[in-house]
Amino acid sequence: MSSNLEEYSKKLSTVKRIIKTALGKVAPDLCLRNCNLVNVYTGEIMETDVSISSGRVASIEKCSTTPKRVLDCRRYYAVPGLIDGHMHLDSTLLVPSHLAKILIPHGVTTVLTDPLIIANVLGFKGVCSLLKDAWCTPLKTYIQISSRVPNVPGLETTGSELSLREVLKILKWEKVVSLGEMDPSKIVPPKDEYLLKILAAKKVRKISIGSAAGLSGMKLVAFAASGITDDHECVTAQEALERLRSGMKVVIREGSTERNLEALVKVITEEGQDQRNFLFCTDDKHPNDIVREGSIDYNVRKAISLGLDPVKAIQIATVNCAEHFRLEEDIGSITPGRYADIVLVHDLKDFRPEMVIANGEIVAKNGEFLGRLRRYRWPKWSMDTFKMKRKVVPTDFKIISDKEKQTVRVIQIIEDQIINKEIKFELNVKDGQVIADINNDVLKIACVERHKRTGNIAIAFVKGFELKEGAIASSFAHDHYNIVVVGTNDEDMAKAVNAINAMRGGLVAVNGGKILEKLELRIAGLMSTRPPDFVIRQLERLNRAARRLGSKLHAPFMTLSFVPLPTMPELGLTDKGLIDVWQGKIVDVKINKE
Repeated sequence: MSSNLEEYSKKLSTVKRIIKTALGKVAPDLCLRNCNLVNVYTGEIMETDVSISSGRVASIEKCSTTPKRVLDCRRYYAVPGLIDGHMHLDSTLLVPSHLAKILIPHGVTTVLTDPLIIANVLGFKGVCSLLKDAWCTPLKTYIQISSRVPNVPGLETTGSELSLREVLKILKWEKVVSLGEMDPSKIVPPKDEYLLKILAAKKVRKISIGSAAGLSGMKLVAFAASGITDDHECVTAQEALERLRSGMKVVIREGSTERNLEALVKVITEEGQDQRNFLFCTDDKHPNDIVREGSIDYNVRKAISLGLDPVKAIQIATVNCAEHFRLEEDIGSITPGRYADIVLVHDLKDFRPEMVIANGEIVAKNGEFLGRLRRYRWPKWSMDTFKMKRKVVPTDFKIISDKEKQTVRVIQIIEDQIINKEIKFELNVKDGQVIADINNDVLKIACVERHKRTGNIAIAFVKGFELKEGAIASSFAHDHYNIVVVGTNDEDMAKAVNAINAMRGGLVAVNGGKILEKLELRIAGLMSTRPPDFVIRQLERLNRAARRLGSKLHAPFMTLSFVPLPTMPELGLTDKGLIDVWQGKIVDVKINKE
């Protein structure tokens, strides 16, 4: 009780100081003088001052006292700090404290993260480590606690899990804003464990978010009826309209390989739908793309270039998200009492953050991070997650057939989308082995288990990588995070997998038995401990190596990470086999006609 009283006493003192600053009785810590304030509640652009006290906005009236510090902002627009409505910290390949250094200069001051990635490898203790690192930075990090770890029980091998009891416990944490992304297979037909999680979230006044790629009609309505409030998997305008009609918010995603903004913004600009029902997110974006094009600031710029009014685009990137996740009392606007998270830009249409303020402190200027970070030391056990049964050999990737020609199921990837298509293709058989068809871009892809020494290896076929030689591989394979490898020959595929095991996690490109480029991801086989500049440089080298091998994909390693996803239509790949996503079961790669 005494600790609670002490906490309230500190908060009381802060609130009183903010009130006195607003009344002109106490000088603000910082005043943004003569800025053009974008008011996301009224849609107005107001020429005024912003007075900041104790890290929060005290007033948006003209300052009547002498501030401790003044910024002349007469040429600037003041915009609320941007919010990423759904993302995975670890999918950037950077530890959160390093990620903050490149996100904040792009005006992102808050992220809402689902830690399902590290949870699948290290469980509850991995989630705690990820968040401890994240909370060492000025970047506000709220949690969408993972609803499905493992993702498809019985159809994959993962390193760990989050139990129902653990999820119910974490839902009560103050920094948790929602239950994490839920896919339709958990709801249609209904499964008690997942419905209990949704009900538990409601009980503590928190929402549940969805991941419903390709879902429509009666099944979508049933999905919404369970209590799911939004979806970030819309690909078409029609899918977005269906969700809006079902009372769900649409989260417009623009990541490295999930490029949905252009199609979905038309629902606002052409269909006339209310922009207040939309949010922005990145979901999964590699650091080289963040540095090159931006994060949520890129979403804002692109939406404006496609005809969306700048103030409406800013609302989508700020207050909409804050209100949806019930955080509007603290973030999402430049209004009295909210955290002083402010982005200064010269041109609303071009929208290039030039100065970023978080908690009343200048944390970035002209693209350079200026904030302070505390260092988090990741425990040794987080860097020892590889438990492969043995090294792989080329013969592990054989697919046997007694036919002269073998019809197979093929995963047809769709560039710039997370979904894929199942197609059928007839392949030659030589000496009893099904042979990939490099000329027609039908290549072998394999998933190699690395968590529990099962020795499981599943082989399938994929189309879309266009490799002409060599192989590329990664330990970042959604959502089981085993090793995934695609290649033109079994020898290079084996070399790539063994190289990742030797690194204890990473990305690699191989040709002719030689490693061309690699990036070590020691933390859970997911993240690098190295600085952003190093990771970006190596990632760019890996992408160039993949292109030399023939790939034309913008982000081949991000694409590779999504191909195995066993809940994203139409096919996935785990260590146990090829997954028919709609049926939720393992199917044979070979199609044997009667």
